[in-house]
Amino acid sequence: MQNNFYIRKITPQSAESVMEDVGFDKHYIKTALSKYQFELVKIHNLSSPAANIIKQLALSIGADAAVHREVITCKVGKSDVLLGCTQAQLKYLAEKLKYQPFKLKDLSSQLLELLQNEFIPPLKVRDTVFDWSKKTYIMGILNVTPDSFSDGGKFLNIEAAVAQASQMIDSGADIIDIGGESTRPGAVEISPEEELKRVLPVIKAIREINKSVIISIDTRHSEVAKEAVIQGADIVNDVAGFDHDPDMIKVTAELRCPVIIMHSLSDPTTMQINPTYPENVVDSIFKSLYDKTQKALEAGILKENIIIDPGIGFGKTLEHNIEIVQRISEFKSLGYPLLVGVSRKSIIARILELPPEEREEANIAINSYLAANGVNIIRVHDVEKHYKAFKVLDRIIKD
Repeated sequence: MQNNFYIRKITPQSAESVMEDVGFDKHYIKTALSKYQFELVKIHNLSSPAANIIKQLALSIGADAAVHREVITCKVGKSDVLLGCTQAQLKYLAEKLKYQPFKLKDLSSQLLELLQNEFIPPLKVRDTVFDWSKKTYIMGILNVTPDSFSDGGKFLNIEAAVAQASQMIDSGADIIDIGGESTRPGAVEISPEEELKRVLPVIKAIREINKSVIISIDTRHSEVAKEAVIQGADIVNDVAGFDHDPDMIKVTAELRCPVIIMHSLSDPTTMQINPTYPENVVDSIFKSLYDKTQKALEAGILKENIIIDPGIGFGKTLEHNIEIVQRISEFKSLGYPLLVGVSRKSIIARILELPPEEREEANIAINSYLAANGVNIIRVHDVEKHYKAFKVLDRIIKD
Protein backbone atom coordinates (compact mmCIF):
# COMPACT_ATOMS: atom_id res chain seq x y z
CA MET A 1 0.00 0.00 0.00
CA GLN A 2 1.35 3.43 -0.96
CA ASN A 3 2.25 5.76 1.87
CA ASN A 4 -0.03 8.79 2.01
CA PHE A 5 1.90 11.94 2.87
CA TYR A 6 -1.18 14.19 2.62
CA ILE A 7 0.54 16.70 0.35
CA ARG A 8 -1.13 20.06 -0.21
CA LYS A 9 -0.24 23.62 -1.17
CA ILE A 10 -0.26 26.07 1.74
CA THR A 11 -1.70 29.59 1.49
CA PRO A 12 1.22 32.07 1.61
CA GLN A 13 -0.20 33.97 4.57
CA SER A 14 -0.20 30.73 6.59
CA ALA A 15 3.54 30.09 6.17
CA GLU A 16 4.49 31.45 9.59
CA SER A 17 1.95 29.40 11.53
CA VAL A 18 2.81 26.26 9.53
CA MET A 19 6.50 26.74 10.37
CA GLU A 20 5.53 26.85 14.03
CA ASP A 21 3.43 23.69 13.58
CA VAL A 22 6.33 21.70 12.09
CA GLY A 23 8.64 22.73 14.93
CA PHE A 24 10.86 25.15 13.01
CA ASP A 25 13.23 27.22 15.17
CA LYS A 26 10.99 30.10 16.30
CA HIS A 27 13.97 32.46 16.58
CA TYR A 28 14.63 32.12 12.84
CA ILE A 29 11.06 32.21 11.51
CA LYS A 30 10.95 35.94 10.63
CA THR A 31 14.22 35.70 8.71
CA ALA A 32 13.27 32.47 6.98
CA LEU A 33 9.91 33.83 5.81
CA SER A 34 11.65 35.99 3.19
CA LYS A 35 12.66 32.76 1.45
CA TYR A 36 9.05 31.63 1.22
CA GLN A 37 7.48 34.86 -0.03
CA PHE A 38 7.59 35.12 -3.81
CA GLU A 39 7.56 38.50 -5.55
CA LEU A 40 6.92 39.67 -9.11
CA VAL A 41 8.58 43.06 -9.60
CA LYS A 42 8.30 45.19 -12.73
CA ILE A 43 11.17 47.58 -13.44
CA HIS A 44 10.65 50.23 -16.11
CA ASN A 45 12.90 51.72 -18.75
CA LEU A 46 16.25 49.99 -18.25
CA SER A 47 19.01 50.18 -20.84
CA SER A 48 19.72 46.92 -22.64
CA PRO A 49 23.09 46.44 -20.88
CA ALA A 50 21.42 47.02 -17.49
CA ALA A 51 18.62 44.59 -18.31
CA ASN A 52 21.21 42.00 -19.37
CA ILE A 53 23.05 42.36 -16.06
CA ILE A 54 19.84 41.91 -14.07
CA LYS A 55 18.91 38.86 -16.15
CA GLN A 56 22.27 37.19 -15.50
CA LEU A 57 22.35 38.07 -11.80
CA ALA A 58 18.82 36.75 -11.36
CA LEU A 59 19.66 33.46 -13.05
CA SER A 60 22.79 33.09 -10.93
CA ILE A 61 20.74 33.04 -7.71
CA GLY A 62 17.95 30.80 -8.94
CA ALA A 63 15.56 33.62 -9.83
CA ASP A 64 14.59 34.84 -13.31
CA ALA A 65 13.94 38.05 -15.22
CA ALA A 66 11.81 38.50 -18.33
CA VAL A 67 13.31 41.05 -20.72
CA HIS A 68 12.76 42.10 -24.35
CA ARG A 69 13.91 39.35 -26.71
CA GLU A 70 16.39 41.73 -28.42
CA VAL A 71 18.09 42.86 -25.21
CA ILE A 72 20.80 40.22 -25.75
CA THR A 73 21.64 41.74 -29.16
CA CYS A 74 21.18 45.35 -28.00
CA LYS A 75 18.94 45.94 -31.02
CA VAL A 76 16.61 47.73 -28.60
CA GLY A 77 17.89 50.62 -26.55
CA LYS A 78 15.68 50.02 -23.53
CA SER A 79 13.53 47.32 -21.99
CA ASP A 80 11.20 46.85 -19.06
CA VAL A 81 12.02 43.90 -16.82
CA LEU A 82 9.74 41.49 -14.95
CA LEU A 83 11.72 40.03 -12.07
CA GLY A 84 10.50 36.86 -10.35
CA CYS A 85 12.17 35.97 -7.06
CA THR A 86 11.74 35.46 -3.33
CA GLN A 87 12.09 38.41 -0.97
CA ALA A 88 15.44 37.03 0.17
CA GLN A 89 16.65 36.84 -3.44
CA LEU A 90 15.39 40.35 -4.13
CA LYS A 91 17.35 41.73 -1.20
CA TYR A 92 20.47 39.82 -2.28
CA LEU A 93 20.09 41.06 -5.85
CA ALA A 94 19.68 44.66 -4.66
CA GLU A 95 22.91 44.39 -2.69
CA LYS A 96 24.75 43.03 -5.74
CA LEU A 97 23.47 45.87 -7.94
CA LYS A 98 25.22 48.44 -5.73
CA TYR A 99 28.48 47.57 -7.49
CA GLN A 100 27.18 47.49 -11.06
CA PRO A 101 27.38 50.21 -13.78
CA PHE A 102 24.59 51.65 -15.97
CA LYS A 103 22.82 53.44 -13.07
CA LEU A 104 22.09 50.13 -11.34
CA LYS A 105 23.31 51.55 -8.03
CA ASP A 106 20.24 53.84 -8.06
CA LEU A 107 18.04 50.86 -8.86
CA SER A 108 19.54 49.02 -5.90
CA SER A 109 18.36 51.67 -3.44
CA GLN A 110 14.88 51.70 -5.00
CA LEU A 111 14.55 47.92 -4.71
CA LEU A 112 15.55 48.05 -1.04
CA GLU A 113 13.01 50.85 -0.52
CA LEU A 114 10.36 48.67 -2.18
CA LEU A 115 10.91 46.00 0.46
CA GLN A 116 10.56 48.60 3.21
CA ASN A 117 7.33 49.98 1.69
CA GLU A 118 5.41 46.93 2.87
CA PHE A 119 5.08 48.57 6.28
CA ILE A 120 3.10 51.82 6.33
CA PRO A 121 3.34 53.66 9.66
CA PRO A 122 0.13 54.66 11.48
CA LEU A 123 -1.35 58.13 10.94
CA LYS A 124 -2.67 60.16 13.87
CA VAL A 125 -5.45 62.67 13.16
CA ARG A 126 -7.03 64.36 16.18
CA ASP A 127 -7.58 61.51 18.64
CA THR A 128 -7.81 58.83 15.96
CA VAL A 129 -4.85 56.62 15.13
CA PHE A 130 -5.19 55.04 11.70
CA ASP A 131 -3.34 51.74 12.10
CA TRP A 132 -3.43 50.37 8.56
CA SER A 133 -2.57 46.85 9.70
CA LYS A 134 -5.56 46.58 12.05
CA LYS A 135 -8.68 47.42 10.05
CA THR A 136 -10.24 48.69 6.85
CA TYR A 137 -11.35 52.30 7.34
CA ILE A 138 -14.59 53.71 5.97
CA MET A 139 -14.98 57.17 4.43
CA GLY A 140 -18.63 58.23 4.30
CA ILE A 141 -19.65 60.43 1.36
CA LEU A 142 -21.56 63.65 2.08
CA ASN A 143 -22.27 65.63 -1.09
CA VAL A 144 -23.79 69.06 -0.46
CA THR A 145 -24.37 69.59 -4.18
CA PRO A 146 -27.44 69.85 -6.41
CA ASP A 147 -25.95 67.72 -9.20
CA SER A 148 -23.90 64.79 -7.86
CA PHE A 149 -24.68 61.60 -9.80
CA SER A 150 -26.06 59.58 -6.86
CA ASP A 151 -27.28 61.89 -4.10
CA GLY A 152 -27.34 65.34 -5.67
CA GLY A 153 -29.80 67.68 -3.95
CA LYS A 154 -30.49 65.45 -0.94
CA PHE A 155 -28.33 67.29 1.58
CA LEU A 156 -28.38 70.91 0.47
CA ASN A 157 -29.72 72.32 3.75
CA ILE A 158 -27.57 72.19 6.87
CA GLU A 159 -30.04 70.16 8.94
CA ALA A 160 -30.22 67.36 6.36
CA ALA A 161 -26.45 67.34 5.90
CA VAL A 162 -25.73 67.19 9.64
CA ALA A 163 -28.34 64.46 10.12
CA GLN A 164 -26.74 62.40 7.35
CA ALA A 165 -23.26 62.92 8.82
CA SER A 166 -24.48 61.88 12.27
CA GLN A 167 -26.11 58.77 10.84
CA MET A 168 -22.89 57.78 9.04
CA ILE A 169 -20.84 58.34 12.19
CA ASP A 170 -23.24 56.22 14.24
CA SER A 171 -23.08 53.53 11.55
CA GLY A 172 -19.29 53.27 11.76
CA ALA A 173 -17.77 55.86 9.44
CA ASP A 174 -14.18 56.76 10.31
CA ILE A 175 -14.09 59.83 8.04
CA ILE A 176 -16.82 62.12 6.69
CA ASP A 177 -15.89 63.38 3.21
CA ILE A 178 -17.69 66.64 2.43
CA GLY A 179 -17.89 67.83 -1.16
CA GLY A 180 -19.44 71.01 -2.50
CA GLU A 181 -18.66 70.56 -6.20
CA SER A 182 -19.78 67.65 -8.33
CA THR A 183 -16.94 66.04 -10.27
CA ARG A 184 -19.10 63.47 -12.05
CA PRO A 185 -18.39 63.08 -15.79
CA GLY A 186 -19.65 66.16 -17.62
CA ALA A 187 -20.06 68.28 -14.48
CA VAL A 188 -19.61 72.03 -14.87
CA GLU A 189 -17.07 73.72 -12.62
CA ILE A 190 -18.31 76.12 -9.95
CA SER A 191 -16.41 79.00 -8.37
CA PRO A 192 -14.49 78.52 -5.12
CA GLU A 193 -16.79 81.13 -3.55
CA GLU A 194 -19.89 79.07 -4.35
CA GLU A 195 -18.18 75.92 -3.14
CA LEU A 196 -17.29 77.59 0.17
CA LYS A 197 -20.91 78.70 0.65
CA ARG A 198 -21.95 75.07 0.42
CA VAL A 199 -19.33 73.34 2.55
CA LEU A 200 -18.30 75.74 5.33
CA PRO A 201 -21.65 75.88 7.16
CA VAL A 202 -21.81 72.08 7.12
CA ILE A 203 -18.25 71.67 8.40
CA LYS A 204 -18.89 74.15 11.21
CA ALA A 205 -22.21 72.53 12.16
CA ILE A 206 -20.73 69.03 12.28
CA ARG A 207 -17.74 70.23 14.25
CA GLU A 208 -19.98 71.93 16.80
CA ILE A 209 -21.72 68.68 17.70
CA ASN A 210 -18.75 66.35 17.25
CA LYS A 211 -15.23 67.45 18.13
CA SER A 212 -13.52 64.14 17.39
CA VAL A 213 -14.88 62.95 14.05
CA ILE A 214 -12.41 63.14 11.16
CA ILE A 215 -13.61 65.40 8.33
CA SER A 216 -12.12 65.54 4.84
CA ILE A 217 -12.84 68.25 2.32
CA ASP A 218 -13.33 67.00 -1.24
CA THR A 219 -12.12 69.88 -3.41
CA ARG A 220 -9.90 70.89 -6.32
CA HIS A 221 -9.47 74.47 -5.10
CA SER A 222 -6.68 75.55 -2.75
CA GLU A 223 -8.69 78.40 -1.21
CA VAL A 224 -11.51 76.00 -0.38
CA ALA A 225 -9.05 73.52 1.12
CA LYS A 226 -7.40 76.19 3.25
CA GLU A 227 -10.60 77.71 4.62
CA ALA A 228 -12.16 74.28 5.22
CA VAL A 229 -9.19 73.15 7.32
CA ILE A 230 -9.23 76.42 9.27
CA GLN A 231 -12.91 75.84 10.04
CA GLY A 232 -12.46 72.25 11.22
CA ALA A 233 -11.67 69.86 8.36
CA ASP A 234 -8.71 67.53 8.90
CA ILE A 235 -7.88 66.06 5.49
CA VAL A 236 -7.72 67.53 1.98
CA ASN A 237 -9.09 65.17 -0.69
CA ASP A 238 -7.90 66.59 -4.02
CA VAL A 239 -9.63 64.69 -6.81
CA ALA A 240 -7.45 66.51 -9.35
CA GLY A 241 -4.20 65.42 -7.73
CA PHE A 242 -2.69 68.95 -7.80
CA ASP A 243 -3.37 69.31 -11.56
CA HIS A 244 -6.32 71.73 -11.39
CA ASP A 245 -5.05 74.39 -8.99
CA PRO A 246 -1.30 75.16 -9.13
CA ASP A 247 -1.43 76.50 -5.56
CA MET A 248 -2.93 73.35 -4.04
CA ILE A 249 0.36 71.58 -3.39
CA LYS A 250 1.84 74.63 -1.65
CA VAL A 251 -1.28 75.24 0.44
CA THR A 252 -1.57 71.63 1.61
CA ALA A 253 2.11 71.65 2.55
CA GLU A 254 1.56 74.79 4.63
CA LEU A 255 -1.54 73.31 6.28
CA ARG A 256 0.54 70.27 7.35
CA CYS A 257 -2.54 68.07 7.16
CA PRO A 258 -3.06 64.71 5.45
CA VAL A 259 -3.78 64.97 1.73
CA ILE A 260 -5.35 62.46 -0.65
CA ILE A 261 -3.75 62.60 -4.09
CA MET A 262 -6.07 61.15 -6.71
CA HIS A 263 -5.38 60.31 -10.33
CA SER A 264 -7.68 61.88 -12.90
CA LEU A 265 -7.04 61.86 -16.63
CA SER A 266 -8.37 65.37 -17.21
CA ASP A 267 -11.15 67.80 -16.28
CA PRO A 268 -14.59 66.31 -15.41
CA THR A 269 -16.14 68.00 -18.44
CA THR A 270 -13.94 66.00 -20.84
CA MET A 271 -12.43 63.08 -18.90
CA GLN A 272 -14.87 60.44 -20.18
CA ILE A 273 -14.62 61.41 -23.84
CA ASN A 274 -12.66 58.47 -25.27
CA PRO A 275 -10.14 58.17 -22.39
CA THR A 276 -6.87 56.70 -23.64
CA TYR A 277 -3.44 56.10 -22.14
CA PRO A 278 0.00 55.97 -23.81
CA GLU A 279 0.67 52.56 -22.23
CA ASN A 280 -1.00 50.04 -19.93
CA VAL A 281 -3.48 51.91 -17.69
CA VAL A 282 -1.94 50.59 -14.46
CA ASP A 283 1.56 51.56 -15.59
CA SER A 284 0.35 55.06 -16.51
CA ILE A 285 -1.47 55.67 -13.23
CA PHE A 286 1.37 54.20 -11.17
CA LYS A 287 3.91 56.51 -12.81
CA SER A 288 1.61 59.51 -12.43
CA LEU A 289 1.03 58.87 -8.73
CA TYR A 290 4.74 58.28 -8.19
CA ASP A 291 5.58 61.63 -9.83
CA LYS A 292 2.87 63.44 -7.86
CA THR A 293 3.98 62.01 -4.52
CA GLN A 294 7.58 62.97 -5.28
CA LYS A 295 6.48 66.54 -6.00
CA ALA A 296 4.48 66.54 -2.78
CA LEU A 297 7.54 65.49 -0.78
CA GLU A 298 9.67 68.12 -2.50
CA ALA A 299 7.04 70.77 -1.64
CA GLY A 300 7.30 69.89 2.05
CA ILE A 301 4.32 67.56 2.50
CA LEU A 302 5.26 64.91 5.04
CA LYS A 303 5.35 61.34 3.74
CA GLU A 304 3.11 60.14 6.56
CA ASN A 305 0.49 62.70 5.46
CA ILE A 306 0.13 61.33 1.92
CA ILE A 307 -2.69 59.00 0.86
CA ILE A 308 -3.12 57.90 -2.77
CA ASP A 309 -6.19 57.09 -4.88
CA PRO A 310 -6.05 55.62 -8.44
CA GLY A 311 -9.29 57.44 -9.32
CA ILE A 312 -11.80 54.80 -10.42
CA GLY A 313 -14.13 56.37 -13.00
CA PHE A 314 -12.09 59.52 -13.53
CA GLY A 315 -11.05 59.27 -17.16
CA LYS A 316 -11.29 55.48 -17.43
CA THR A 317 -13.29 53.05 -19.52
CA LEU A 318 -15.03 50.03 -17.99
CA GLU A 319 -12.07 47.88 -19.03
CA HIS A 320 -9.65 50.37 -17.42
CA ASN A 321 -11.61 50.35 -14.16
CA ILE A 322 -11.79 46.56 -14.02
CA GLU A 323 -8.05 46.23 -14.62
CA ILE A 324 -7.30 48.77 -11.88
CA VAL A 325 -9.45 46.81 -9.44
CA GLN A 326 -7.85 43.50 -10.47
CA ARG A 327 -4.33 44.90 -9.98
CA ILE A 328 -5.04 47.25 -7.09
CA SER A 329 -2.37 45.72 -4.83
CA GLU A 330 0.36 46.92 -7.21
CA PHE A 331 -0.18 50.50 -6.02
CA LYS A 332 0.93 49.44 -2.53
CA SER A 333 4.48 49.44 -3.92
CA LEU A 334 4.42 53.24 -3.69
CA GLY A 335 4.50 52.96 0.10
CA TYR A 336 1.43 55.04 0.97
CA PRO A 337 -2.03 54.25 2.38
CA LEU A 338 -4.42 53.50 -0.46
CA LEU A 339 -7.96 54.87 -0.81
CA VAL A 340 -10.47 53.78 -3.44
CA GLY A 341 -13.96 55.06 -4.21
CA VAL A 342 -16.14 52.79 -6.35
CA SER A 343 -19.45 53.50 -4.63
CA ARG A 344 -22.39 53.44 -7.08
CA LYS A 345 -20.15 54.33 -10.03
CA SER A 346 -20.63 53.33 -13.65
CA ILE A 347 -18.25 50.37 -13.35
CA ILE A 348 -21.18 48.67 -11.60
CA ALA A 349 -23.86 50.17 -13.85
CA ARG A 350 -22.09 48.94 -16.99
CA ILE A 351 -22.03 45.38 -15.64
CA LEU A 352 -25.46 45.18 -13.97
CA GLU A 353 -27.40 48.00 -15.69
CA LEU A 354 -28.86 49.21 -12.40
CA PRO A 355 -29.59 52.75 -11.14
CA PRO A 356 -27.25 54.12 -8.41
CA GLU A 357 -29.57 53.33 -5.49
CA GLU A 358 -29.69 49.63 -6.45
CA ARG A 359 -25.94 49.01 -6.64
CA GLU A 360 -25.09 48.45 -2.95
CA GLU A 361 -24.67 44.65 -3.05
CA ALA A 362 -22.31 45.05 -6.00
CA ASN A 363 -20.51 47.86 -4.15
CA ILE A 364 -19.88 45.56 -1.21
CA ALA A 365 -18.60 42.80 -3.51
CA ILE A 366 -16.05 45.06 -5.20
CA ASN A 367 -15.08 46.87 -2.00
CA SER A 368 -14.54 43.60 -0.13
CA TYR A 369 -12.20 42.49 -2.92
CA LEU A 370 -10.36 45.82 -2.68
CA ALA A 371 -10.02 45.59 1.10
CA ALA A 372 -8.78 42.00 0.88
CA ASN A 373 -6.11 43.17 -1.58
CA GLY A 374 -4.64 45.92 0.54
CA VAL A 375 -6.86 49.00 0.18
CA ASN A 376 -6.84 50.89 3.49
CA ILE A 377 -9.74 53.33 3.09
CA ILE A 378 -12.96 52.62 1.18
CA ARG A 379 -15.13 55.61 0.19
CA VAL A 380 -18.85 54.70 0.33
CA HIS A 381 -22.41 56.03 0.42
CA ASP A 382 -23.90 53.21 2.51
CA VAL A 383 -21.75 53.13 5.64
CA GLU A 384 -23.80 50.69 7.72
CA LYS A 385 -23.70 47.80 5.25
CA HIS A 386 -19.99 48.24 4.60
CA TYR A 387 -19.22 48.48 8.31
CA LYS A 388 -20.81 45.07 8.88
CA ALA A 389 -19.08 43.56 5.86
CA PHE A 390 -15.65 44.89 6.85
CA LYS A 391 -16.10 43.86 10.48
CA VAL A 392 -16.27 40.25 9.30
CA LEU A 393 -13.68 40.66 6.54
CA ASP A 394 -11.09 42.27 8.83
CA ARG A 395 -11.47 39.39 11.26
CA ILE A 396 -10.37 37.11 8.42
CA ILE A 397 -7.66 39.15 6.69
CA LYS A 398 -6.22 41.34 9.48
CA ASP A 399 -6.20 38.94 12.43
